[in-house]
Amino acid sequence: MNNDLTDIKKRILEEDRLKEILNLMECEEVKFKNNRFEAMLPPKFNSDSTRSVQAYQNENISCRIRTRSVSNIDIFDLISYIVFDCYDDNSIHKCLPKSKRWLCEKLGYDEYLNGFARTEPKKDHLRWLHDLKRKRSKQKHQIKENEIFDDSILSQFVMYPHVKYLDEGIEYKTQLEFQIGFDIQSERLIYPIHNQFGEIISVKGRTLELEYELKNIPKFLYLIPFNMMYEWYNWHRAMYYIIEAKEVIIYEAEKTSWLSTQFGIRNCLSIGGGDISEFQVQLIKSLGMEIKIVLAYDKDKTAEDIKKQAKKFGNTRSVFAMWDGRKVFSADEKHSPTDLGEEAFKQLYEDRHQYRII
Repeated sequence: MNNDLTDIKKRILEEDRLKEILNLMECEEVKFKNNRFEAMLPPKFNSDSTRSVQAYQNENISCRIRTRSVSNIDIFDLISYIVFDCYDDNSIHKCLPKSKRWLCEKLGYDEYLNGFARTEPKKDHLRWLHDLKRKRSKQKHQIKENEIFDDSILSQFVMYPHVKYLDEGIEYKTQLEFQIGFDIQSERLIYPIHNQFGEIISVKGRTLELEYELKNIPKFLYLIPFNMMYEWYNWHRAMYYIIEAKEVIIYEAEKTSWLSTQFGIRNCLSIGGGDISEFQVQLIKSLGMEIKIVLAYDKDKTAEDIKKQAKKFGNTRSVFAMWDGRKVFSADEKHSPTDLGEEAFKQLYEDRHQYRII
């Protein structure tokens, strides 16, 4: 069966049918971006994120569901989750034959339905066209290192602190440190994204439109596309403090790192989302065994969500959760660890070693 799965994935890529599969699963707003397809979960999941589902154009067709902290899965696992409502590793594994059958029936791959591939494949009179398409597809979807931009790229923006962030508790000097600015053209607050060496690789923008959800406007977007899986936000600033403290605090949003730094806790990084990539895991591991890892997720994430991320670091690292045991923060409001001010944050921070995951 494993050979079948490999052959099916190869055929999907050769025939460029990944977008079609996402549509068949009733995913919405399917779009190609860099080296992957992104989409919104089907309506039954009640999700409004257009980047929730991500399916990569690699030979394994790696997938993840950002808003559900589901990663390290392939296209068959994604079908199990979305089509057959299998939400844990065990049920996803058991559902594999059913997911394979669903996919083969939808795509007309009848030769794989009996558990083995057809020994005498049909003659493909358009093989030359498929080969040409595959070559072009590989050229188009090739993974590249993030492009580096000179600091002068920020000259196109108004690089001064903004009253919006002042109202949210982010002090003037903190905004200067993290290079908060404003883009007149897109009418968004902006800040640069750096790689681990401190070089600018992107600029992220936040809308000032209060009714952005009603108007279907993304709250955040990258004004310069890049592959966020390869980077940790704030790595180049926090490295010294992480090594000195022998501990790294991992937040979801960049803003949480700003306020954490403002509150005196500088050994912090942000994912820029909710799901930690394998590359990001390896960067943390490269700092050494003695580095404690503290996952400080927003309040709307469940214990299972956090445990799933913790497992990515293996069983030889000390991983803790900054967990709201005092019941101060609100899941409905999706509070981050810094949203209720310095005093509430410091209480949460002081309790961080009480909740060890690994």
